[in-house]
Amino acid sequence: MVMFAGCSTVFEPQQCAVDKDCGGGLVCELRGGDPVCVHPEDAPLVIGQSAPISGTNQALGTGMKLGIELAFEEQNALGGIRGRKLELDFRDDAYTPELAEQAARVLVDAKAMTTAPRCPTTTTPAVAGQEPISSTGLERGPKAVLAVLGSVGTPTMVRSAPVVIETGTIFFGAFTGASTILRDDKAATCRSYIFNVRASYAQEARATMEFFKKRGVVDHRHVISFDQNDSFGQAGYDGLVQGYKEVIGPFPGSADPTTPIVRFRYTRNDDASVPAQADAAESYLASLLTGNTSVHNVGIMMTDTYGAGAQFIHELRTWQYANDSQQGTLDKANRLKLHFSNVSFVGPNALSERLVALGSVATPSGQRPFTDSVLVSQVVPNYQSDSSEVIASYNRLIAMKGVQPGFTSLEGYISTRVFIAGLLAHQGPFTPDALVKTLEQLPDLSLGLGASSGFSPANHQYSNSVWGTIIEPDGSFRNLYFWSQGQPIQFFE
Repeated sequence: MVMFAGCSTVFEPQQCAVDKDCGGGLVCELRGGDPVCVHPEDAPLVIGQSAPISGTNQALGTGMKLGIELAFEEQNALGGIRGRKLELDFRDDAYTPELAEQAARVLVDAKAMTTAPRCPTTTTPAVAGQEPISSTGLERGPKAVLAVLGSVGTPTMVRSAPVVIETGTIFFGAFTGASTILRDDKAATCRSYIFNVRASYAQEARATMEFFKKRGVVDHRHVISFDQNDSFGQAGYDGLVQGYKEVIGPFPGSADPTTPIVRFRYTRNDDASVPAQADAAESYLASLLTGNTSVHNVGIMMTDTYGAGAQFIHELRTWQYANDSQQGTLDKANRLKLHFSNVSFVGPNALSERLVALGSVATPSGQRPFTDSVLVSQVVPNYQSDSSEVIASYNRLIAMKGVQPGFTSLEGYISTRVFIAGLLAHQGPFTPDALVKTLEQLPDLSLGLGASSGFSPANHQYSNSVWGTIIEPDGSFRNLYFWSQGQPIQFFE
């Protein structure tokens, strides 16, 4: 056997700092803690998602998942992230907090540590009365996803986000506008792992109050909150109260100090709890009409989901036009002007479909559709009329997929487009901490989400814009107003 001096049978992978150091179609990734050149097929980017595709609110998770998949498929067809394939690791949480927490632990492969947690939200629950996430720190396991994308819902988020950020994993583009954890300081330094794309519920509420004022809502007695009895509903209500103060002014001394705006609350995942709340709201509206002959403009902000929302609107409209004894004494058909405004999370398309299916109600001036004066404050442009590149791409992909378009899947698509832009901008090995720094430098991508779009080290919310859309009798959506942080509301008509 011939031996050659200087030869070695040990393979030494090429060291690198960024992808372009590799050449030959290879990419730079960590292996055993060292950055080395590897084939992109051996370095897929696995992203996690937990959302409901079963249960009462399955349309919300189905829509977000669809939007993410559209963006992943589109980018993979273009070569992925310099050859790396995007993969989605999905878990169904049925819009149930306990299942969402379990899914988060699996997605980040959470391992218990003996050291103290690094995030305050791990030991101090965001919602009073809930159990702590963990009494010790949690670390990312070897099977952890790079990021968790498109989480659906506030009550689920308050249990899943603490798990994700405690392990040092990115929590990106959640389908909720809640301030708790996502937009406040409860997570302390761990908030660096949180990136929001959409406007907040507080911003939606501010836009809604400006709209109500334009429609003649004059005081707190003429504002109603219909909301889910949990952290989601509370987020909407808190935003409504703050929005009232900013738009109308301080509450009078006669207002309830705890609940200055009257509210009617239904139970999550239980639409059977709605009729009792509708009855209570009808009694309240009747009290506004008693003892006077004035016309009353009432703004009803709905922090809800589509099933409960459609039922509440149906109940109130049916009562308003019922030919009963109150009609003769209160003339509620003519003296009540009700303006329903749902937050974006409602599932706009599912709400529209249900209201259209309900048909119309007989009024003194003829039949009136249940869609009448029903709005949704959207956090993405109207896919039915907007002409921006991102909307054109979304509509093209939806048509190719052969499925129905919708605002929820559009939000999933846009959020993922922003996330992918961060992946494309990142040059070194993909780790959550490294990607955080790249995302913080992501500028406005010209997606038509408003002039103030973009991330920075001090700002982890990409968009600050709200589009008010009114539901037409045929179920389509018409642009009514546009609002952006720091700018007055602008009407399209």
